[in-house]
Amino acid sequence: MRDMKGERIEPRIGTERVDAEQAKSARRNRATETSRDSRSESVATSRIVRDVLLDSPSSRYVPPDLPVAPQDGTVKRERGYTKASPQGRREREARQKTGRAEKRFWQEWSFSWVNRKLGAIIFVIGLCFGIYWVSGPVAKVFERPIKSVVVEGDFNFITKQRATELISNEIDRDFLQLDLMQLKTALLADPWVEKVTLNRRWPDTLVVKISEQKPIARWGDGFLNQRGEIVLVDEASKLSGLPWLQGSEADAPEILQQYQDLSQLLRSRGLEVIALKCDNKKSWRLTIKNHVEIALGRDQVMEKMRRFVTVYDTHLSNVWLDVKAIDLR
Repeated sequence: MRDMKGERIEPRIGTERVDAEQAKSARRNRATETSRDSRSESVATSRIVRDVLLDSPSSRYVPPDLPVAPQDGTVKRERGYTKASPQGRREREARQKTGRAEKRFWQEWSFSWVNRKLGAIIFVIGLCFGIYWVSGPVAKVFERPIKSVVVEGDFNFITKQRATELISNEIDRDFLQLDLMQLKTALLADPWVEKVTLNRRWPDTLVVKISEQKPIARWGDGFLNQRGEIVLVDEASKLSGLPWLQGSEADAPEILQQYQDLSQLLRSRGLEVIALKCDNKKSWRLTIKNHVEIALGRDQVMEKMRRFVTVYDTHLSNVWLDVKAIDLR
């Protein structure tokens, strides 16, 4: 075979593939050498820059802003995709975990609350059965009759025998089953009794302390106590030594207060009030021992009595036995 110039060309059968491979290898070698040259040039350049920086007398050199390749391999996303960032994913996962934890907490709390409630119910039921089972024998131990009654107090208007009779009529049960309120009500029903105190003394004694009323003055068929209350009694013979006050029942506290003020004023002169009357017109009349009556009128009662005391000290004390009545109106 000849070519276009007429020279002879040897046929090369099967050598086309070898030539192609050799061409590719040559191109790779050239590319490798080129990259080596570029790297060597960059290294040289960096060395030159470093030497310049080290040799530079100025310490204020600021390196240029060079692009820095990301180290963690993450790629910055464009605007509009912030919600799809890994941070948003972590937030969703955290919320899901929190929701699961809260749900688990409420389930566990509800279960524990049910257990506590059920346990409390069982405990109460067991306690009730225990009390019912124990109450029978315990009640038999404490069921004993009252063997003695102790009555205490100052007995001036009600006798101790009368108080004992009232107590005996109400004792109809055992020591613990006795109704103390009923007994107290029965004792207070007596007009001479003002206050009652009841106590149980183990093992079989009842202590009763009675406080009597304190009469200050007679009033009708009864008397006035220290609070100005009218107390009616069946027998008022024990009150004969008290002064006698008269007037409207609505004015009883006022009449008692007036009596106490007048008595305090006259007692210093040895004069004793034995009666005080206030009629419907609010006119006062006073009776002093030896039956000397003093008409006071309606107004300025205490002022009139002070003037009377002054006159008594200067003129009336010497002739007091001859005086029968005085009018201060």
